[in-house]
Amino acid sequence: MAEFAGRTDFWNIGYPIAGILVYLIAPIAIASIAYAIRRRWKLWHTAQAPVDLGSTSDRWKSFLSLIAGGLLAHRKFVRRRDTYPGVMHFAIFWGFSILLIATTVAALEFNAEKYLNWILPTMHIRVQLGFIWDVFGGGLASIGLFMALWRRYVIKPGRLNTALDDGIVLSFLFAILITGFLVEGLRIGATELNTTSPYFNESIAGWSPIGWVFAKTLLKIGFSTNMLETLHAAGWWLHAGIFLIAIIYSASHFDRLTHILVSPMHWYYRNLGPRGALKPMGDFQQLETFGAKDIPDLAWTQLLSFDACTNCGRCQDACPAWASGKPLSPRALIQGMQGYMEQRSPILLGTPSGEVPPPPSQSMVHEAIGDEVLWSCLTCAACLDACPVEINQIDPIIDMRRFLTLEEANTPETAQSALQSIEQRGHPWRGTTLTRTTWMDGLNIPTMAEKPETEILFWVGCSGALVERGLETTRSMASVLKKAGIDFAVLGDEESCTGDPARRLGNEYLFQTQAEANIKTFNQYDLKKIITTCPHCFNTIKNEYPQLGGNYEVVHYTAFIGNLLKDGKLKPNEAGIGKIGTVTYHDSCYLGRHNGEFDAPREIISAIPGLNFVEMDLNRERGFCCGAGGGRMWMEEEGQRVNHMRTDQFLKTGADTVAVSCPFCIQMFDEGIGSKDQNKQKRAVDLINILDEATN
Repeated sequence: MAEFAGRTDFWNIGYPIAGILVYLIAPIAIASIAYAIRRRWKLWHTAQAPVDLGSTSDRWKSFLSLIAGGLLAHRKFVRRRDTYPGVMHFAIFWGFSILLIATTVAALEFNAEKYLNWILPTMHIRVQLGFIWDVFGGGLASIGLFMALWRRYVIKPGRLNTALDDGIVLSFLFAILITGFLVEGLRIGATELNTTSPYFNESIAGWSPIGWVFAKTLLKIGFSTNMLETLHAAGWWLHAGIFLIAIIYSASHFDRLTHILVSPMHWYYRNLGPRGALKPMGDFQQLETFGAKDIPDLAWTQLLSFDACTNCGRCQDACPAWASGKPLSPRALIQGMQGYMEQRSPILLGTPSGEVPPPPSQSMVHEAIGDEVLWSCLTCAACLDACPVEINQIDPIIDMRRFLTLEEANTPETAQSALQSIEQRGHPWRGTTLTRTTWMDGLNIPTMAEKPETEILFWVGCSGALVERGLETTRSMASVLKKAGIDFAVLGDEESCTGDPARRLGNEYLFQTQAEANIKTFNQYDLKKIITTCPHCFNTIKNEYPQLGGNYEVVHYTAFIGNLLKDGKLKPNEAGIGKIGTVTYHDSCYLGRHNGEFDAPREIISAIPGLNFVEMDLNRERGFCCGAGGGRMWMEEEGQRVNHMRTDQFLKTGADTVAVSCPFCIQMFDEGIGSKDQNKQKRAVDLINILDEATN
C-alpha cells in the first residue's frame, strides 16, 4: 500500500483481525438501530392513517428546507434568541457530524486503496484534514458537551427535566470523545513524536493539536513506548466497544439519541397543511369513536411525532397556559403521550391486524393526560413554533377534546353554554341584545342579497356584530372601505358563526354543520374575495373550509388595507389620530403564528404620520397570547389570568395605546387594562379604528 503522511490505518491493533471485528461491529450497530426503528414503525402503524400526507415532491421540498434551515443552520435557535442552548446544540451536532465524516472518509480511503487500488484525493491532504477532524470535530463536540453538562447539572434551567437517562447519554458521549482523544494521543506519542519509530514525523504531529497535547502529556509523565502501544491497543478497543454499547443502549431504550433518526422522519411525514387548520375527523357515519380515547384513535404520524420529542422543554417555556400556572405543559403532554404509548405497546403490537385491542387499564384522556390539562390549551401555537423538531401539540389535544365533548358530553359548563348558543342562535354570545345588522344602522351598507353581483364580501363575524366593543371595529372597517372606494357588501342576517369555537372546543359535528351552512350561503353568490376583521374567522374560512369543499380567496383586513395604502387609495394624516399617543402592537396568534402575517399590521402603523411605535418584548413569532384562543374565551379562568400577564407586558413598554387586530384580543385587553391601569389612561384600540380616525 502507498505511504502517505499522517495516520496509519489499523496501526498497532492487529490487522486483519481488527478489521474483521470492525466490520462485525458496524453491522451489529446498524442492525440494533434497524430493529428498534422497525419495532417502532409497527407500533406507530397500530394507529390510524393520516387524512392527507400530500405529494411526495412537496414533502421532499419541506424536508430539505428543514434540514438546511433547521438542522444545519439551527435557524429556530437564532430566531428565538435561544443563544446558550443554540450554541451548545450546534457544537454537539456539528462536532459529532464532522467526526462521523472523518470515520467515513478513513474507511473509504482504506478500502478503496486495499481492494480497488484507488487513491482517493483525501489521502493527499489527510494531515490537513486531521486538523479539521481534531479541532472542528472533537474539539467542537467537547465544547458542546461541557456546555450541556454545565447547563443540566449546574445552571439547571426550570424547563429541563433531568433523568438518569440524560446522565447516561452524556457519559457515553464524553467517553467516546475522551477515549478517542486518548487513543490519538497514544498513537502520536508512540509514532510521530517517537524518534525510534518508522513513523516519526514531528512536523505533522501538531496538525492534530488536541491529540498532540495528550501525547505530550503522556510522554512528560514518563510513559514508555511499550506502554503507549499497549494502552493504545486497549484504548482502541475500549473506544470501539463504548461506541457499540452506546448504540445498542440507545436503540433498546429509544432514548434522546434516537431523535437523530426519528426527527428527520417526523419532518418528512409532518402535516404540510396550513398551521391554523385542525385535523378533520372524517365521515361521522363510519366512525366508531368520536375523537381520541386510546392510542389507535390517533394518526400514526402523531405517534411518530411523540417519539421525535427530545424533552427539551422549549414548548413549555413558550406556553402561556403554563406560564400562568395552568396544569398544561406541552412538554409533559407529549412525554405523557409517549409514555402511555410505550405502556400500551405490548398489547397494541400483540393485537392481530384488523382487531380492536383490549381496553386500557388506565384512561389516556382522564388519567394519563387529564381533563384540566386538555381544557387549558389556548391553541396559540407558541409551543409548535418553539419546537425545534416541529411537533404539533395542538392536534392531539383537540382529538382528546373531541372525545370529551362528543362521546362523554364532558365540556366545561360555560363553554357548553357557548356551544348551545351557536347551535340555537348561530353565535356564541348568549344574552346579547344586538342583532347581525344593528351595527349597520344609518351607514347605508348593502347586503349580498340586495346586491348579489358584488364580488367582495366583508365578513363581519359574531364579535363584530354582536359584541358592543366589536361594533366600533366593524363600523370603522366599513368606513375605511368606503373611503377607499371599495365596492363591498355584507351578509347581514344570512351570516352565522364560522364554527371556529365549536371546533376548538371539540364539537366537530357542530363545526361541520356551521361550515356547510356558510359554504352553501357563499356559493349562492359570485364571490371573488372575503375580507375579515377577525383572525379566527379568517383562519377558519381560509384554511379549514377547504376541507369541506369551500375554497375562497380570504384576506384579513390588515393585508387588504395595507395594499390600499401602498396603492395610494388611503392617505392618513397626523391630525386625526387624537389621543393615541405612543403605540405598541399585539400580535394575534391566529393572524401571526398560525398564518404568518406579522408585517402588514406594522406597515399600517408606519403609514400613519405622527404615531410613535414601540415593540413589546414578546412580539411576532414570540408574541404572547391574549388568553382567549382555543375556546378559552368561554371558560372560567382560575389562578393568574393570561390576559393580565399580557397586559403587564403592554404596560411595561410605557406605551399609551395597545393596537390589536382581533376582536377577542381587544376584549381581553379591555378587561386587563381595567384591572391593571389604576389611572385609567391606557387603552386598547383596534388598528382599523386608528386608521379610520387618521383618514377623516
